[in-house]
Amino acid sequence: MSSIEEESPEESRKFIKRLHEASKEDMMEAMYSSIVNGKMGALKHDGTIEEKIEGVQTVLNFFKDNEDYEKCKELKRIIEKLSSNII
Repeated sequence: MSSIEEESPEESRKFIKRLHEASKEDMMEAMYSSIVNGKMGALKHDGTIEEKIEGVQTVLNFFKDNEDYEKCKELKRIIEKLSSNII
């Protein structure tokens, strides 16, 4: 029997939750990097300013929940630029 088959349903759920959380953190880190470094057209797409602000705000909220305030500060600055139509 493989180790996966030997795990209880609770252990499997915990594993999936950890995997999901790790994947989300990796995704948010990649999004943050793309936004602040202007890579992959993160803010150059045809979306409205409101949509761009909403997207950046979602990333900001993630880092706020994780108490990574330096990233929040940078994202807030970008939101202010978007609001002023500078970007």
